[in-house]
Amino acid sequence: MTYAPTRLPMEEFAPGARGLIGLLQDAFLRDEDLTNDLDAVLGASVGPTGVAGAKRQLRRRRKMFRRGSPNPGSGTVAELGRCVTRLDRTLVRLVDIAREREWKPPYPNVAEAIARAEGVRAKQTAPVGEFTADRAHLRRLAMAASDLLDLLADEGADG
Repeated sequence: MTYAPTRLPMEEFAPGARGLIGLLQDAFLRDEDLTNDLDAVLGASVGPTGVAGAKRQLRRRRKMFRRGSPNPGSGTVAELGRCVTRLDRTLVRLVDIAREREWKPPYPNVAEAIARAEGVRAKQTAPVGEFTADRAHLRRLAMAASDLLDLLADEGADG
């Protein structure tokens, strides 16, 4: 038994597709892993830790970002590079969501936050393999992502 896909007329499909995309974007904005990554980089408080080991895991990641770290090994530099790459991809996604929503009320005008995020990304396009430079760039990426996330998540909760 085979099933033929159902094809909806465009006037029915488009609103449903836009609604689904909006739900997926909202889920991305409330992703706990994203929040934990930003907290680890920026040093924000973790909040309640209901899952066993969550606080310990965050503490381990925070060690990498502390100032005055002794000479890091190649494993630490490589892990930092992976963090930069992951947060850079996340920031690209946040910028895409912000661009789409900027023109749709009730979302705020986020052009300035988008410009800051793009400026941070343009200054360093990839990890350079140098601990201090990559750590500083990671913090700038995290601040830009946090700014966009605050604008989008807060407004999404109100609307």
